[in-house]
Amino acid sequence: MVAYLNSKAFGKAAMDIEHLLLRLRAISDNDLRLALNAQSLAIDDERFITAFNCVSASHDIARTDIDFKGPPNIPAAKLREMRKRASVVFMAFTALCYMRSLHLERGLDDVPEASILRAFRDIYRAGSIKRGDDTLVQHIRNSLTHGTFQFERTADVLFTDIAWQESLSISQLMELCEHVHRLYHAAFKVVIPCPPNWSKYGSL
Repeated sequence: MVAYLNSKAFGKAAMDIEHLLLRLRAISDNDLRLALNAQSLAIDDERFITAFNCVSASHDIARTDIDFKGPPNIPAAKLREMRKRASVVFMAFTALCYMRSLHLERGLDDVPEASILRAFRDIYRAGSIKRGDDTLVQHIRNSLTHGTFQFERTADVLFTDIAWQESLSISQLMELCEHVHRLYHAAFKVVIPCPPNWSKYGSL
């Protein structure tokens, strides 16, 4: 079941996936890699290296300690807001559209009930009633690739996919993308050092 936040977008509350994110935070990167290996869900396409680099760059865009020069007629505060939005879009597109493996994502559908990977399966299935329905992730992908999304004043992003419309807080969207990044990072055949902040996962 998906809960909703109090902020409104077109008269509808924003989707709240906090209960799903809590389950993902409880999984360490080492346990995640072991579970993926046990299910033979490794990926080896070299394009994922590029995807990981893009995720890193998306973080850099929003960093206040990195000086990005804009046109002199744009106030510094406006430039920071533009960089933040660009970071969100770049991160979401990289994590949910470009960084995509049918082998990995479809493989999550068949993991055992007791597997920690069920938490990742459930985040991919969020928003659907039954298997085969379009999910939250799929709708966001469609919205991103069609360009039908907008930032709200309530710190939410409103996604539109034909007749479907949903909003998600920027903080939850970015955390969703981080866990997708963790999943692909752990599934990649070459062991790459994890970002330092991931050490908190599994101990929360």
